[in-house]
Amino acid sequence: MPIQTDIARLLSFKAGEHLALAGKAAESGDEQKEIEECIQTVILFQTAMEAIINEEVYNHPLLEEVKLEEYELNKRYKSLSFKNKWRKAYETLQIKDTENLEAYLQFYSYFRSPISHPRSRYQALDKYTFQKVCDGIENGWYAAQLLFAILGKELTSWNEFSKKVGIR
Repeated sequence: MPIQTDIARLLSFKAGEHLALAGKAAESGDEQKEIEECIQTVILFQTAMEAIINEEVYNHPLLEEVKLEEYELNKRYKSLSFKNKWRKAYETLQIKDTENLEAYLQFYSYFRSPISHPRSRYQALDKYTFQKVCDGIENGWYAAQLLFAILGKELTSWNEFSKKVGIR
């Protein structure tokens, strides 16, 4: 019998653990460790956000319109981008409060892309600070929480999550 795991929750939790470690490194002044933990956080949380939107687009009946658009694009060897899936889902569900989503998508572009699509193996990564990454992840959390609420699902609050993984 196959064992199923909610990969988004697993990755979110692991991202939170790394973020907590980044916070501790920031407090102790270990800038290298803070940056490394922030990068791990960004990678894991972004993968969780992709799992969330893909799951909902492909399986929730309220997002059938987005699924069909993705299907049509895939027939021509294209697909909706991560950003567009989130925006289309919000648009389809008529979610007007897009502040957290847009803040996360900006964070995604500025923090995730240089890691996932580097132009060099060596980069100056001093922008990866605990506070900036924490703010970005928190915006993503609230964006996912709002999506879940509209779809009749529940996501642990940011405060509960932060306490569980040790983010201060």
